[in-house]
Amino acid sequence: MKQIVLIILVMIFNQAIFCQNIFTSYNNERVAITKNAMIVLGAWGTANAVTGAVGLSSSHGEAKYFHQMNLIWGVTNLAIALPTYLSLKGKAKDLSLSETVKAQSGIEKTFFLNMGLDLVYIAAGAYCVEKGNNDSKHDLYKGYGKSLFLQGGGLLIFDVTMSLININHGKKLYKLLNSLQFSGNSAAIFWKL
Repeated sequence: MKQIVLIILVMIFNQAIFCQNIFTSYNNERVAITKNAMIVLGAWGTANAVTGAVGLSSSHGEAKYFHQMNLIWGVTNLAIALPTYLSLKGKAKDLSLSETVKAQSGIEKTFFLNMGLDLVYIAAGAYCVEKGNNDSKHDLYKGYGKSLFLQGGGLLIFDVTMSLININHGKKLYKLLNSLQFSGNSAAIFWKL
């Protein structure tokens, strides 16, 4: 009898470790995806900051305002990407099932929200360009508008791509969740071969 109880306890312990390893591996992948996204956003920010600063120092009129706004966007994107990347270094990856689902849902919602903001930036850019046609601050509105349009478009491409990547990654989690079965006093994972 003691041997049977011991075997059952070992099986339960192994199952718990196996499940925890699955979630740890999954969370490691999610964090790696987010780190790579911040590298891309940081590179976009750096490119805009550098070209914006160079362009600002050597241009006039509409181009001056275009580069000025690109410089601002570049610094802003770097201010988002760098702290986010650094915060992921110590990010807990051994999350529970509910924490894993919450983290996955949160990253997906973040990129969906950002896509909405990107559309606002594009619309604001179009508005500024149009306003520049009939305003005494023609160069300012046109330059800022074209920059907003460019930045919104670039960020929209980034956010759509990251949404698709995260949704695809989330399918692994949801497939695993669909394989879980609970009864009144037990849980099991079933894989279809």
